[in-house]
Amino acid sequence: MTTRTIFGAIAVSALASAMTSAMAADVPMPYKAAPAPAAFSWTGCYVGANGGGGRGVNEQQPIVGQTFNADHNSGWLAGVQGGCDYQVGSLVVGIEGRFDWADMKDTTATLIPSGAIGFLLTTQLDRVATATGRIGYAFDRVLFYAKGGAAFARFNHQMTQTDFAALTVDFKGSRDVAGFVVGGGFEYALLPNLSLTAEYNYFDFGTNGYTLNCSGNPACAGTPMFPVSVRQNMQTVMLGVNWRFNTRLAPLVARY
Repeated sequence: MTTRTIFGAIAVSALASAMTSAMAADVPMPYKAAPAPAAFSWTGCYVGANGGGGRGVNEQQPIVGQTFNADHNSGWLAGVQGGCDYQVGSLVVGIEGRFDWADMKDTTATLIPSGAIGFLLTTQLDRVATATGRIGYAFDRVLFYAKGGAAFARFNHQMTQTDFAALTVDFKGSRDVAGFVVGGGFEYALLPNLSLTAEYNYFDFGTNGYTLNCSGNPACAGTPMFPVSVRQNMQTVMLGVNWRFNTRLAPLVARY
């Protein structure tokens, strides 16, 4: 084999290698899609705690022609809640039960026309419970919702007859009442199993009768009980935290 033949073979081999590399560079490499992001699912049950404040209106109905000033009880509420949610697309529906201890209290004074004797009316909310359904719209970890259902509460009432000097006669009574609640709020999933809530609620208990009994004064011993009625509603603003079970992060469907 001559030197010219050897150099020719080397040149042909180099040219073939260069052409193969160029053709390989034009072939697209296989594309591996990035993992799809995960979306939060609100499906599951939860338990939690809540706290906040409220203000109520208690309109005592007239007694033997005497009209009383309304008292506006206000104070704190705190308690627990539990419920379950189910999500379809962005729509979330659920149920919830809630129980709160409370200390919402107010006293208002009313003078009779002569001005010699007056009445001090005191109303205190002792506790409240609700059983509600809710419906909301989810933006991944943020849920906006409306709620409504039944409400149950216990109120303590006191009417003090006084001449603002020596005479003081107390009449006391308590009553469990039922009504309805409507409200709304939002919930934010801070962690897969931990969410924070903020909501507003309006309660209406209608007009309810209760019985007052003479208390703590020998001067009214044996005084018969007498019925009273009051119209009541209230509003609350509450913050809460929920521990969620069965929640999961679901992959979103990738779109190309």
